[in-house]
Amino acid sequence: MKAVIIDDEQLCLDMDVEIIKATKRIEFLKAFLDVNEFIQYIMTEQVDIAFLDILMDDADGISLAMEVKRIQPSCKIVFISSTKEFAIEAFQIYASGYLLKPITPDEVDALLDNIFGMEQ
Repeated sequence: MKAVIIDDEQLCLDMDVEIIKATKRIEFLKAFLDVNEFIQYIMTEQVDIAFLDILMDDADGISLAMEVKRIQPSCKIVFISSTKEFAIEAFQIYASGYLLKPITPDEVDALLDNIFGMEQ
């Protein structure tokens, strides 16, 4: 499974990348700090799932998720946030998941099993 992740804080991004890489399903993970680089990448590369920070300085995750879905309608969106505050709004735009920081490999695996099924 091919995934991307974006967060505007390097430390959080690094920690989440390590945790997601520790899961059993993600074969490829590309990380981004910059929203424009992220958008350029998904315009040219097909991805199965995008992990988005919901609160960023240059963009909000909800708007970014809508842009991802416009570019790649089949891409699953999972928000990673330090707050529950935007969970309802996230699911109103049909996010596939919402994880609270700090995330764990077991949480990510369980979510991926739920999204893609146990067999994939």
